[in-house]
Amino acid sequence: MDLVKITEGATKLYVPDKNKYKLDSSMPVFFNDVMKLNRDITVEILKKYFNKKKFKFLDLLSASGAKGIRISNEIKTSEGVFNDANISATKLIKKNAKLNGLNVTVFNNSANKLLKSDKSMYDFIDIDPFGTPIEFLESSIARLKKNGILGVTATDTSALVGTYPKACMRKYQSKNMRTFFMFEVAIRILIKKVLDEANKQKISLIPIFSHSSNHYIRVYFKRVNYLNNYSDRICTLNYCTNCLNYKLTKKFSKSKRRCSCGSYFFQLGPMYSEEIYDKDFVKKLEDINKTILLIKKESQINSFGYYDYHKIAKKIQKKELSKIDDIIDNIIKKGYSASRTHFSNTGIKTDMKIKSFMNILKR
Repeated sequence: MDLVKITEGATKLYVPDKNKYKLDSSMPVFFNDVMKLNRDITVEILKKYFNKKKFKFLDLLSASGAKGIRISNEIKTSEGVFNDANISATKLIKKNAKLNGLNVTVFNNSANKLLKSDKSMYDFIDIDPFGTPIEFLESSIARLKKNGILGVTATDTSALVGTYPKACMRKYQSKNMRTFFMFEVAIRILIKKVLDEANKQKISLIPIFSHSSNHYIRVYFKRVNYLNNYSDRICTLNYCTNCLNYKLTKKFSKSKRRCSCGSYFFQLGPMYSEEIYDKDFVKKLEDINKTILLIKKESQINSFGYYDYHKIAKKIQKKELSKIDDIIDNIIKKGYSASRTHFSNTGIKTDMKIKSFMNILKR
């Protein structure tokens, strides 16, 4: 395997030479430099959450070990356990650990076999697969300590955003279609699925941080005392494609619901209805990148969804638009909260209703 030496964060890594290998399953050990954002945010979240306390983590699908090696190297109070079914990957993990002077544990096993045979409990478990994380949820949740953190990545975004509704239903048991705030819907469907799996084990999880970046979805969950109100946190999204109005209900209706415009709502979900961030925790994070900076602002706004003003303007046939910052200023002048959102360069997070937002655009 042809390797190159790079530095990411404060960590040195040997990774496959991207000039020699395609970024796909043919790569001898998978490494994606675009996922640096994912790794940066993971390290920052764990630094602030554990706050210099000792913690044990499992990098379940380690590949090159880049994320876990960075955690071990950049957070000295961590104890790292790595696993990958690819023997070439485990050799590279050990090489990267030695490069950084780290003492870590490395397993060469399939993820679920490891979790079922090794009865260790972990303070942080990372699930970062190629595709859907579903097959790893049950075993991972069972090995998570109370107050522990579960990091879940999904790269099958075409299903989660509604491009392929049948795939979304098959994998996540949620009805879906593309909406103007589809990336937030994707996160809420993923959260619902993870909570489903936890609830089967009488375990409760709450999301403390979420983001949608570079064609993947990422959510961090905290294990908390068991909550009896699981169903209260799940909703149906009623979405009107005619006027773009939407509202939440607790359950699917057997009969069609009409929107105030006269058209029928499409019923989507079930999905998570509560906050997708822990606002107080988000405030503690350093502004290490634009994603965190934007989330710090948007997480303070109590609203479901966001408005993609380009898509909405196209719907109302408004061709000339004000700059996004001017639109946000106009919303705030009306007495509402508003900010840019990390979900989209043309997205606005606000507690203003859709009809009022359209009136702002029409000016």
